Amino acid sequence: MMRQTIWMFILLAIAGLIAFGSHNYPGTAEFVVAGFKISMSIYVFGLLCLGLIAVILLLWRMYRAVVNVPSRFGSWRSNKRENRALAAVKTATIALHEGRWTHADKAAKIASRSPQSAGIAALLGAASAHAQAQPITAQEWLKELEGDDDFADAAALQQAQIALANQDASAALAALDGASPTVRKHSVRYRELLIAAHAQADHWHEVMQIAKDKKWQAPLAVKNDWFRRASLALCADASSSTSYLQSLYKDMPDDVRLDDVTLGAYISALLQRDEKVLARRAIEEAMRVSWRPQLLSLYVQASEESSQTQQLKALDDWEVKYPNDATLLCAAGELCLKAKIWGRAKANFQNSLAVKPSVVAHYGLAQTYRALADEPHAQEEERKAAALAVG
Repeated sequence: MMRQTIWMFILLAIAGLIAFGSHNYPGTAEFVVAGFKISMSIYVFGLLCLGLIAVILLLWRMYRAVVNVPSRFGSWRSNKRENRALAAVKTATIALHEGRWTHADKAAKIASRSPQSAGIAALLGAASAHAQAQPITAQEWLKELEGDDDFADAAALQQAQIALANQDASAALAALDGASPTVRKHSVRYRELLIAAHAQADHWHEVMQIAKDKKWQAPLAVKNDWFRRASLALCADASSSTSYLQSLYKDMPDDVRLDDVTLGAYISALLQRDEKVLARRAIEEAMRVSWRPQLLSLYVQASEESSQTQQLKALDDWEVKYPNDATLLCAAGELCLKAKIWGRAKANFQNSLAVKPSVVAHYGLAQTYRALADEPHAQEEERKAAALAVG
């Protein structure tokens, strides 16, 4: 609106100047054409020249418009295809996140027809095919990204994810090896896939190293879970040395060390290597932090003739803190049985059964009776243990 107003004022000013000049400064322009003399006001001649110039410009614009019709039509078609491809990318993305895999696949095929969206379409198509458990189709989509540096990292991560789903850890690690240094350093998804690939390949030491890495911005619960899984696997590995197990125990985060299953696996591994002193020390350290009756059976297994007196004292101290604990009383009975303290073993087993009957306590009491040459009572306790086990 402002531009139109300005042009109106300009035209009014020009008209005013022409009127003023023709009234006060008249002039004549004369031309002789083919013997004819043409005479007119110089102002009229100026207006005719301006009109002629305007007509020429108009004709030139019309000519250019006609000449450019094919290219403009081609551009219109290209823009239409591009807009359709972008709309298909949007549709495929929404369908993929909504779980409509077939719809996402169809939209990705439409989007792949445009060079501008072909790369994104290939990633969406591969993700859709992977969700539908179609690895061959997913690989065909990813092949379209070969040679495209912009999508090289995304394709590598997608390739690794597909390989992991197919239980092919070697292929997943090979795909992740092709990732750029930037992705290796900053990508959370890269580290998630890498640790999953190492776990699938039973590379538990590498899993632990990744879980310990402070640069991995994963939730602490996730990192501790991976550390726990790696610890269990390494403790179960017969090739792990005692020194390695000790370093593993020291590196355990507090949440992992407080896990009964993980700690039990570590202590069992020490017992398998006949490292009973280290096993007892680990159990006693754990008991100082919190009461763990699940470890008492391992504490009995870790006993030696030279350590039984000290262990019985430790059990007495724990019984003061945790009276009437059936598991603790049973463990004390088992330890007394190993130390051949028959009277105390019998009392502990009977006290344990009074609190809570158990197969272990019945069998322990049976062994105690047999050691005391009381076969009838021994057989009676064995029958009770068998009946309880069946029940």
